[in-house]
Parts: sequence; C-alpha cells; structure tokens
Amino acid sequence: MDSIRRSILDIIAARLKHELVVVLTGARQTGKTTLCEVLLPELLHLPFTYISFDDPDERLRFQKSAVSILESITTPLVILDEVQKIPALFDPLKLVVDRENRKPAAGRKRFVLTGSSQLLMMKSIRETLAGRVALSHMYPFSLHELTGGGEPPLLTRIWQEQAIPREAVERLQLASPQHLRGLRAVRDDHQAWGGYPPVWQRQGTAERHNWLKDYRKTYLERDIADVGQVANIDTFALAQKLLCARTANLLSISEVARDLGLAVNTVKRYLELLTMSFQCVLLPPWHENVGKRLVKSPKLFFPDVGLNRVILGELSVSRGAAYESWFFAELLKWKQLQPVEPELYFYRTAAGMEVDFLLTGEQGIIPIETKSSGRVTAADGRSVATFLAEHPKAARVGLVVYTGDELVEIRENVWGVPDWYLLGAL
Repeated sequence: MDSIRRSILDIIAARLKHELVVVLTGARQTGKTTLCEVLLPELLHLPFTYISFDDPDERLRFQKSAVSILESITTPLVILDEVQKIPALFDPLKLVVDRENRKPAAGRKRFVLTGSSQLLMMKSIRETLAGRVALSHMYPFSLHELTGGGEPPLLTRIWQEQAIPREAVERLQLASPQHLRGLRAVRDDHQAWGGYPPVWQRQGTAERHNWLKDYRKTYLERDIADVGQVANIDTFALAQKLLCARTANLLSISEVARDLGLAVNTVKRYLELLTMSFQCVLLPPWHENVGKRLVKSPKLFFPDVGLNRVILGELSVSRGAAYESWFFAELLKWKQLQPVEPELYFYRTAAGMEVDFLLTGEQGIIPIETKSSGRVTAADGRSVATFLAEHPKAARVGLVVYTGDELVEIRENVWGVPDWYLLGAL
C-alpha cells in the first residue's frame, strides 16, 4: 500500500512552507505514520526525527525535560506521533516554536504532530498553539487514490466551472472498456470494504472482516478506555451499533436514548466521543437563514462502509443509506483538497423535499442526489431540478450520482453521473 500516493501529501508539504507546526489528525490505521515517516520526508528530501508517544518511556522522558529534548533535535523535520497521549507536551512545544520563529527562516525546524483523537488534543492546541499551527485530516483511502490519483477527478472540474465540462462525455466514450471495468471493480470493492489501508493489504473476505472486527475491538478497549468517560464499554458498544444503524438519517438523540434506556445526556456524551474519535460525522442542514442551521436536526453519518459492517453485526441498513454514507465519506475526502474548501450540507424543506448534499462556496451551490442503482431517470432528478429552479443565481448545475455507466443529462442542467467517473481517476 506504500505505492498508493496520498492526496493530502502535497497539502501538508505546502503548509510546512508557511507554518512551523502542522497537525495531522485522523482515525487509527488511516496511514498517518506511513505518510509522516516515509512519504513526507521523501517528498521534502529532508532528514527527520520520529518520536512516538505510544511508547510510555518516551512519555516519561518528555514529561521530565521536553524543552531541552525538543531543542536538542538537529534535524529540520520533527515528527511527533500520537501526541494526544501527552497533553503536557503542548506548553513546552509552544515555547520551542516561539524560539524557532526568532531564528532565520532557513534554519527553523518544522514540526508535524499526529493524533488519532481530537478529544485529548484539540483543547490543548486551541489553548497553547492557536495561530501557530495548520490543521489537516487523514482519511482512509479515497476512490481517487485507489484508482491511481493523478489529475483531479471530474468533480473538481464541475466545482470549478459550475457546469459539466464539454469534453466530459467524449472522454468517457473514448476510454477503453478494460480500463472502465477496472475502475468499476475497484469502486465495488471500496463500497463493500471501505478505505482503511490494512483492509486493502488483505485479499480474502474473512481476512478483511477479521481485521475490521479487531479494529473495532481495539477502538472500544483502547481509545475509549483512554478517554475514561465511559463507565460501561458494553453499553457504549450497543450505542455505537444503534447509532450506526441510523447512518444517513436525521439524528434524534431522544429516540436513541429511549431505545437504549439511557439518559439523553449520556447519549450526547457517547455521540461526542464517536465524533471526536472520527467514527461518525454530523452533517448540518442548509437554510438561507444561517441561524436556522443551529436549531434544526443534523444528519448522522458513519462514513466507512467496511467498518459499519462489523459495527452493525446482525443489524443492517438499507442499500440507499449505505451508498449515501459511502458517497458522503468521499465528499469529505475530496473537499479538503480544494484550494478554498467548500462547505457541505444537506437540504430538506418543511414539505419534505430533500436533496442529499449541497456543496456551497463562493463559486455557487451544487445540489447532489445519490441513487444506489445502475440506471437513472428524469424522476430521480426531480428534487435537484426543484432546487435549481428555486435558486437560479446560486445553483446552475445539479448532479444525480449513481452506479451506472453513462454521463447523461436527465433534466435541464441536471446530470446523471457515474460515481466511479465523478470521483475516480479516469
């Protein structure tokens, strides 16, 4: 898997040119250590020092004399892994970074910090390194990475132009059938197993399933235990399962609390733990009145479809919900790579008209509907067309993303787009 180039790599390298500290967060096993230990130094051609705070001896060493240790490092790049394990690091690091800033630019050390939990990390960063740090996030493999990366996917062109590029249909027609079959095969695997790198190092169904099962077990017994805010891990695991069963749906905390027989505040705390450890994401609704975004219910997403399989166990979600969750994860991975990151929402009216996703930014708004089937018709674009009609100045093109093979205009300015073409590397 080391041969798969990570899209975030160039972003981190660019930020290190302007900032002395870059923080890379992300769930465990998304590839943060490989990127920092192997890929980033190779790209920058810099010698580096790597220190992991998973090692208790390193934690003890830094607790005694962090400033002198950091200042004694002579390499231009310093990688500090799993820094959430040692919150006491941040004050000494602030002191060292401020001293580095007083040196000539060419002689300053750069620091890359990684962490698999926002819970024990972000509070310390806000309090001690505010204004001194650039934040990035490491996701599991995207479809674009797995299909070869290279030039930006079609979605990037559509976002930049706020239209379907003229040559997009012709380019699809000219692609070889063998290449397209390969793209679709990778897409199928990705939608079945998610993007965690160790999953892609394993070939058989049993091996992949067992790794994901062990991953969930480690998360429950290690990450949640580290936080120390859960009295009963079994109850938390059940809450995780029932919340996961609601992926791609509006979140009702009171309903979940009732099903679990727990207090609403307990469920809120569990949900916070899940979001801060990157297991789930809350998507806010979009309204012309910005204040309404703060009072309406968000949608809940568990973004990695492979991990969801082992979380749910005997439970299941609809094919549509699973597909929408997969596509949501791909939007998260895509949008952080844009020069100006667009905002992401969903849209629902009081009358029940809904659009799965809205990409919004200075360029405009692109409404996107998902359909987990191989065919798309004009009826599938009805809600997108309605949104375009109601917001003609901001929204000029809409998409219905599906699993099929044709890029086709199903209504005026509403296009059915194959998911593998929109997100993959053609």
